[in-house]
Amino acid sequence: MQHKKIVFLASDCESSRWVYNALIKDFDIEISIIEKPISKKTLIKGRLKRIGFVKVLGQIFFSAFIVPFLRIHAKNRKAFLLKQHQLVNTNFIKSKTHWVASVNDEACKLLLEKIQPDIIIVNGTRIISKRILQCCHAVFINMHTGITPKYRGSHGGYWALHNNDPKNFGTTIHLVDTGVDTGAVIQQVFTKPAQTDNFVTYPILQVSIGIDALKNVLKQALTRTLDSTSHTEKGMMYYQPTVWGYFLNRSR
Repeated sequence: MQHKKIVFLASDCESSRWVYNALIKDFDIEISIIEKPISKKTLIKGRLKRIGFVKVLGQIFFSAFIVPFLRIHAKNRKAFLLKQHQLVNTNFIKSKTHWVASVNDEACKLLLEKIQPDIIIVNGTRIISKRILQCCHAVFINMHTGITPKYRGSHGGYWALHNNDPKNFGTTIHLVDTGVDTGAVIQQVFTKPAQTDNFVTYPILQVSIGIDALKNVLKQALTRTLDSTSHTEKGMMYYQPTVWGYFLNRSR
């Protein structure tokens, strides 16, 4: 019997709904706190500071011209994978969901202080600030679609294949700290994409194996202190590919 309070802290996206709907089959989620998407203007502004104009321009072209084509090409494969892994995209339960502008704003902090959860499952949010991580005694657990510390940031599965490193195509369940995917590792799971998979379907494969791992971790967290492994290696930060980087990789 579940005695600990679980909160789902996530962004409003497809993968968050897949994870949420899978978890509520086996666990009682006290509430979901869902942050609204970051505006494209803010997102681009932040990327310009981190990686520069040329790379950001390449990412914009990739999103505008390549991703739509890949979605069309992967339509049947995606439908097959969603059915095979029983990934459901229905909305969060309305009566148990709170919307916030950001996981780092005062509204989110007040909610966590009021509920005092034991476990907080994180999915797809922006970097969580120290004041939020310390506002309650909960353990924050994140599912990252990549193998850390080697593939931090975005699209870890794609970059593992790009680097001719298919053995590191997988998902990491880790504790959350104030860094980007730098928290202590609880569990890592691996899979292998098919030739019919592409950039669009890689995350589906990673989320599907990650959900099973996350459920196992949650069962442990409900009964005992989690075992985790900290890493001293910082690893690489990865972002969305540029249009020219994507084509160079395909040709290779």
